[in-house]
Amino acid sequence: MDPMTLMQNRYSCRKFGDGQLADEELGTILEAGRIAPSACNNQPWRFIVLQSDEDLAKVDGCSRCRYGAKTAILVCFDIDESAKNPVVTPDYGWIDCGLAIMQMALAAESLGLGSCIVGAYDPEAVRSAFNIPDNLVTYQFLMLGHPEAGPSKMHGDRRPLGDIVIRGGF
Repeated sequence: MDPMTLMQNRYSCRKFGDGQLADEELGTILEAGRIAPSACNNQPWRFIVLQSDEDLAKVDGCSRCRYGAKTAILVCFDIDESAKNPVVTPDYGWIDCGLAIMQMALAAESLGLGSCIVGAYDPEAVRSAFNIPDNLVTYQFLMLGHPEAGPSKMHGDRRPLGDIVIRGGF
């Protein structure tokens, strides 16, 4: 699939079917995150893979947005390893994780899997449930699985380029 079609087809899956990801599928998705670009190539991310019934119950206790996914990846970054530039952004770990999680979501799409990037969670509950050390900042969950429903009717609604592109400044 060409890159533009892949990006156009990817949507936030909010209904997953039964069945766990194959090890090869999970490996491909994790590799996509691993090879993502990061500021100064620091690669501060950590991917916590949650697949057991016990771990998924903990996810449900921290967020209402698992949507039945059989795999959740909690993306975090190590604040001691992430690049910093207070003039531009206090910590590039946020940006680095955004790049990694999007690459993983696109990898899932390329495999015919569904994904949903979820930032709606209780950070303290997550920290407690998964024993997150103090040096890790929780970023977002990536819910993964076999889609049981397609994209919403709003999926293709995008503002025209003329509304969002400014050339040469204001």
